[in-house]
Amino acid sequence: MYNSLGRFLNCTLLLALLALSYCIPRDPAPQTRARPPVTEAGFPVSDLPQGQFGGRLILSQLSDPRTFNPIIAEDAASGAIGGILFPGLTRVNPVTLEPEPELAERWEISEDQRSFTFYLRRGLTWSDGHPFSADDVIFSLDTVIQHPSVITRTKTFLSVDGKKFDFEKIDDYTIRITTPDIYAPFLIFIGTNIIPKHIYEQHLQDGTFMQQMGINTPPHKLPSLGPFRLMRFVPGQRIIFERNPYYWTLAPDGSRLPYLDHLILNTARDANAAFIQFLSGKTDAENIRPEDVPMARRLAERRGFSVIERGPSDGTSFLWFNQNTGTNPNTGQPLVSPHKLRWFRDTRFRQAVSYALDREGIIQSVFMGMAVPLWSCESPANVRWFNPNVKSFPRDLARARALLADAGFKQQGGTLQDSEGHPVEFTLITNKENTLRSDIAVVLANNLAELGIAMRIQLLDFNALIGRISDSFDYEACLLGLTGGASDPSSALDTISSFGRMHLWFPQQKTPSTEAEARMDELMQLQLRTLDYNLRKRYYDEVQQIMAREQFFIYLVTPTVFGALRDGWQNLRPPATAGTSLLWNHDEIWRPQP
Repeated sequence: MYNSLGRFLNCTLLLALLALSYCIPRDPAPQTRARPPVTEAGFPVSDLPQGQFGGRLILSQLSDPRTFNPIIAEDAASGAIGGILFPGLTRVNPVTLEPEPELAERWEISEDQRSFTFYLRRGLTWSDGHPFSADDVIFSLDTVIQHPSVITRTKTFLSVDGKKFDFEKIDDYTIRITTPDIYAPFLIFIGTNIIPKHIYEQHLQDGTFMQQMGINTPPHKLPSLGPFRLMRFVPGQRIIFERNPYYWTLAPDGSRLPYLDHLILNTARDANAAFIQFLSGKTDAENIRPEDVPMARRLAERRGFSVIERGPSDGTSFLWFNQNTGTNPNTGQPLVSPHKLRWFRDTRFRQAVSYALDREGIIQSVFMGMAVPLWSCESPANVRWFNPNVKSFPRDLARARALLADAGFKQQGGTLQDSEGHPVEFTLITNKENTLRSDIAVVLANNLAELGIAMRIQLLDFNALIGRISDSFDYEACLLGLTGGASDPSSALDTISSFGRMHLWFPQQKTPSTEAEARMDELMQLQLRTLDYNLRKRYYDEVQQIMAREQFFIYLVTPTVFGALRDGWQNLRPPATAGTSLLWNHDEIWRPQP
């Protein structure tokens, strides 16, 4: 679900930028910028200073979209398009991290906290001139939640324990949605993209909806409710959006936003080319890799841009041991050797490994000092949900040795052995495409060697690695990471819950295999069943404490994010986290024109 501006630019600005080899002509006649007179009540007015109309913002994407259909989009590039063209009832404000009205002007919540009445903004018009109403919302919800012919991951987020939401139209500008139980992230997930009923109802009825809004769809068949509408798509090169003259947010002088004439997304070949093109002044913003920061700082003043330290990434990196107690269905043999499984399932062993790891060494040698240690399942970038008081594991070999001795391990000729005389050795797998991970793995192997532990490194193709950890479970340890950006603990359900497929150390358990996992299952369900933020925070704080204490995932570091921004951009609203672009409010930003 990529309806919010924050999520859109989180996808695009984190990608590399390419230069343009063409020019977009300025609008030659005043009528091309004509904004319909605004007489309707309820249109929001920007509280930022009046800007100058005209100009363009050039960003990039690493791949072309696979579809323009936001309901079935799964890749980031396709989701980004949905975020531009098809807003939702709500969005998450990147500054406050709270859900706020978007197409809905306001809402009311019933006393039992299960029924939500949304009052839609009146007078909104699709970019083809067709009025927006509750019919569009009901149609979109029916498409996403109810219709059996539509396959979309969004159905998972818009249900409780597999039970669907009920929704009804009260009048042309009022709808009511009722959930089967209290559902804490409702106001976030109900922000699914709204699509035009007048264009796509017939396709839903005749069973062709899944084939609609392909990448060859003519722009006029993709009417927008967002600040821009599709102008042109050149596969492999660029997507061009033009100002939507019917957009419903106003500048202080009463004119309709956005200020920009065009928003352009270039398909980037690779990060190296993008960085060079940014330095040449052909693009407007760039996320900078650690190895490029020194050069960017040297050239910033001369080339007319600023390098901005954004803070820690909202992604996480970690290693874990395979604790799966199952057997191979083909051979009947244990998935993990019994003596190694005993090590891996012993909290003392996992804690000892964590104490042995030199996170500061990783930060200096791999990230050139541009990272911070990580101790649990939330990065400090997630300021709304991060718990800073979890147990930490700074490097302490003496503490590691004491824990191992307590667990029955002993040193024998420089080799660590368990109580039965087995040498402590294992193989760690990671994906070969990510050179940072392979560099981290070398540091980890050297660290563990100081305890007498032999860690072998096996680099795999990413798809082969996923097969090992998700299907065959034929591995001993793995180094991987998860991207961040989610604004609610519920997005971690599949990872934290013992029954989850992403509960990587022992996925899809029929019953929790440890008391700690059972408690986390309980806490994750409790946080779902209340709308009280403080109570949810208390539950999720405890989840983070358990993850840190038990070291199911042995968390490592998260990099510091650096951005480069061309000088002159006005009306920026700095977001709360580094995972959101500095230019997320692209309907309000502007740059003085020559």
